Amino acid sequence: MEEIQKLNISNLDINLLIDKAISYGIKIVAGLLIVVIGFWLAARVSKFIKKKLNIQSLSLSLQKFIGDIIGMLIRILVILAAMNTMGVETTSFVALLGGLAVGVGMALQGSLSNFAGGLLILVFKPFRVGDVVEVMGNTGTVEEISILQTIILKADLKTVILPNGNVFNNAIINYSKTGVRRVEITIGIGYQDDFDKAKEVLIEVMKNEPLLLHDKGYVLEINDFGDNSVNLAMYAFTESSNFLQAKWRLNRATKLALDKHGISIPYPQREVHVIK
Repeated sequence: MEEIQKLNISNLDINLLIDKAISYGIKIVAGLLIVVIGFWLAARVSKFIKKKLNIQSLSLSLQKFIGDIIGMLIRILVILAAMNTMGVETTSFVALLGGLAVGVGMALQGSLSNFAGGLLILVFKPFRVGDVVEVMGNTGTVEEISILQTIILKADLKTVILPNGNVFNNAIINYSKTGVRRVEITIGIGYQDDFDKAKEVLIEVMKNEPLLLHDKGYVLEINDFGDNSVNLAMYAFTESSNFLQAKWRLNRATKLALDKHGISIPYPQREVHVIK
């Protein structure tokens, strides 16, 4: 009788083990299926996001970075889901990941700020490669916009490398955004000269300059009264790419025209009275 009871107990133990093995086996298979399907889904989502970002005309480096980051986050969530399905406690693992993220964030605080600035620049596009901009006192052509920094080439061929965090948090003047710039010239004439004649001459100078956008009109008015001259404001518009050349040509034509018509350009003078 005792042998029969022992045999029944042994059979129960074996059946229990088999049930547990089957149960754990199902969980393991389910977890592996979650990993396989999840990783496949992560790859597809990452590829889809890169394609969508490409339509938005974002830089290739930003497309790849965002797609890879999202794919990695999905894989982490898939692994956690698979571990949870297999009965593995994930609370401590999540806490470890959180602590690691905080530590890395504190260590890379400056780099993360620059990364955020670069991301905002690439998304909102306050300027593009090739634009002439003024940022943090530096004026030049944008040569490169990367995730962490913006490279500007100045007119004297000096290269300025600016961290994106500072760039986005400061005033940005984009001279190329509209494709049009105003040429501003201040020229002085003598108090004894005829203003109407000077205005007629200088308006004709602007009309004869082919680099100006004549449909936008001209401005020629008295700007202020100086110690030695009446200062005139001479404004006209040109394409951004022709700005410097148009300004230089106008300066030259203005000097020649005033000389030709006998209109003086005064220079500072002092009268000295000698008392014996």
